[in-house]
Amino acid sequence: MANLNEEMADVHEEIESVRDLLREEIPKQFEFGVRVGNISYDPNNNSVSVRVDPSSEARDELSERMGGVRVKTDGSMEFEFMLSQHSDEREKL
Repeated sequence: MANLNEEMADVHEEIESVRDLLREEIPKQFEFGVRVGNISYDPNNNSVSVRVDPSSEARDELSERMGGVRVKTDGSMEFEFMLSQHSDEREKL
């Protein structure tokens, strides 16, 4: 049972590491300000979903870049990242 607890702790640490990386890297992918919202792990698909919302300044920033047009933002964007396993982990399965 201790082995299972250790493995679960390792998985939790890996997921937290992925979440930290996504919170850091996702905003760099946009030329305007975004806020990284909910990050959830789906064990059935071995994937992580990230919700991204434009920041309150994003509309103004985009409007300015586009010559003063009115910019409306409704809702958020969601990205799903499939996690991969190392070849040595696949061999254990």
